[in-house]
Amino acid sequence: MSTNAVQTTKEEILEHYKENGFAVIPNALSQEELDYLNGLVEKSLQESPDQWHKPIEGAVGTGSFLAQYPLEMDKFIRHPNIFPLIQEVLRGEARFAQFDFRDVSAERASTSEMNFHRDISYYGTIGGKIFDPENPYISTYTCVIYYLSDVHECCPAFCLVPNSHMYGTLAEAKEKQGEAYREIPIRGKAGTAVLYNITTYHTRKGGSAACTHGRRTMHNYHSRATSYPLTNWATVPEVLALSDNPDTQLFYSQWTPNQLKYAKENYTKPIPAYYPIHMVK
Repeated sequence: MSTNAVQTTKEEILEHYKENGFAVIPNALSQEELDYLNGLVEKSLQESPDQWHKPIEGAVGTGSFLAQYPLEMDKFIRHPNIFPLIQEVLRGEARFAQFDFRDVSAERASTSEMNFHRDISYYGTIGGKIFDPENPYISTYTCVIYYLSDVHECCPAFCLVPNSHMYGTLAEAKEKQGEAYREIPIRGKAGTAVLYNITTYHTRKGGSAACTHGRRTMHNYHSRATSYPLTNWATVPEVLALSDNPDTQLFYSQWTPNQLKYAKENYTKPIPAYYPIHMVK
């Protein structure tokens, strides 16, 4: 497979995801959307650097935009170009899990390499599977990474090993897959989206020392209603979690202990009785 191979139709995207555990979707964001998001990132980096964590493996990141711009960010979290695909691979059970932005400056591009890893719930494997063999798309969680900047050959790039979800280690994947084993770096223009099963082994390949671009991305994670929450740090603003729109409220309904605490301390509307906020001290 070419590292620049893309899927453009719904049928191609879903078939490629089903066969490989990921799909690459060009032009998922418009230039207007890219300008808007990059403008927010630039403003935040300049005016509110304290809202970005210090470089981790070369990247700074923030999860603050959902709290600051909840209705605006919801449009990207449930983007009309991508969310129907997410619902398909999660069997109509998509729930909000995590949303953040990451930025690798050109100066840190060559030191931004990560180790191969896969993401699972912070609960571990309690109460759920790492992958679901009964789902034709095998996913219990999925993520879409949007490139907000062009990713050239010299740039840090998202990279994954197709169909590695079933192996306990990367070494086992190499051994069992044999000649079929591939590490595929994904490069493309700003606006490209990578939709992938997060239990597939993946990483960020570092850029070259000569890179003058860096890389900027938006990361949008989803779990299934039947999966345990992915993370315990993400919180949801009241306007979304207690929305008058039942579909919106349902999508943001997978509350974690931290979300329960956040809601108890910050929400102004009555919290539905099915959320056990009485258990939060």
